[in-house]
Amino acid sequence: MASFFIGTSFPETLFVGTPRSTRRARSRRLHRVFVGCVLHVALFHCHGTTATAQQATRGFVPSSSTANSTATKAATQSESKPTPTPALAKVRVPGEFEPQRAIVLSITDWMPHHYPILQQIVDKTSQHVNVLILYDELDQLLDVTKLLADSNPNFEHVYFSQLEMDTIWLRDFGPRLAELDNGWISIDFFYEGSRPRDDSFPSRWAAIAKTRLRTVRWTVQGGNLISNGAGLAIATNRIFSDNNVQFPNPLPGTNPQQEARKMVTKEFKRSFNLDQLVILEPLQQEATRHADMFATFLDSNRVLVARVDRFRDPINAAILDRNAARLQTARVAGRPLEVHRIDVPPREGMFWSPYTNIIMANKLLLMPTFDTDSKLIVQNAIATYQRLLPDYQIKTVDMTSMKTLQGSLHCLSLNLPDKAPWPKTYYSFKSTIESLGNKATGDE
Repeated sequence: MASFFIGTSFPETLFVGTPRSTRRARSRRLHRVFVGCVLHVALFHCHGTTATAQQATRGFVPSSSTANSTATKAATQSESKPTPTPALAKVRVPGEFEPQRAIVLSITDWMPHHYPILQQIVDKTSQHVNVLILYDELDQLLDVTKLLADSNPNFEHVYFSQLEMDTIWLRDFGPRLAELDNGWISIDFFYEGSRPRDDSFPSRWAAIAKTRLRTVRWTVQGGNLISNGAGLAIATNRIFSDNNVQFPNPLPGTNPQQEARKMVTKEFKRSFNLDQLVILEPLQQEATRHADMFATFLDSNRVLVARVDRFRDPINAAILDRNAARLQTARVAGRPLEVHRIDVPPREGMFWSPYTNIIMANKLLLMPTFDTDSKLIVQNAIATYQRLLPDYQIKTVDMTSMKTLQGSLHCLSLNLPDKAPWPKTYYSFKSTIESLGNKATGDE
């Protein structure tokens, strides 16, 4: 038998409306969870758990009550009779290219100089998909309603619901919505310990949307787990550093790092009902280390991978080529996964133009751009999407004001699949204007 512990060392956290030093929490708080377990061949059975719960950034952050209850329960179990891993209900996480009921956004901490981005998203999703905007306070609702009413007082696809958050990066901490045989389930990973409203968002969503809830005691950010809707998902190797399993006394002849990676991969595949989880290399000199910064699924059998000029950035060009080659080994329904490429601008220091960090919804594709991107490379990227998705409307969103925040369209948004429930209490754009009266139209 050998013991191991799981220690999560979280890189940085996302905050908006303030300089990056605040937004990504450069203080890098540390949180570790120590788990004593036994190792039987390649199977790991926990028999005792203790936790040190400190303020942490991003990830595996059980509350003290959860950790203590787990420890108490585990401590009563016999080492000679480890509790088998319970079976989970089979789920399917839809692909973002599938029909969508809504795109969900939060205006928490959405600063006024970023409002043009919100305006563009709302304008360009009209006639394609609903936009559900979550707000904290009446003042936020009033400001955004004024903004949108100045453009079009008759938006029929915009809705509001009050749900408090700490930040706007819904993709990272929001629930992963999955289909069951008889309904929907919200999958909740542990997240940022010092941002309780973000961390509790999946469970609160489950309550107000009346879905089931699955709590997963591991951590991953939504931008780093992308599903093709058919049992295949991609992530970067950041999931191994976020879920840092270590073996202080490994068994002779074992490879601790390999066994740790097997454990993490197995648990993610189990939680998401995946046949395959393809682990890729993250970009260098890119803060999030998320897969959505360089890859996206076009449909269940096609994936798009970024490509950079190898003369301008040879290291990342090689990383992306290796990722594309790795994806070509995956198979979907017995066929090789099709891998396509899209040229993206070279990075500016830590800042990337992530043309795969997109919003897809009902034959609409929104692609982020910066004002520093050359017209030619933007036109070529649009042409690539149009060639690969001829039935789609391809539109761009100028994300320049958020460039230094190192988040883009996919990071901001949450896809609500078709037929998935949404909050029982919501307000249409028209009824919101009528309720707010002159305050919403600026005619006071």
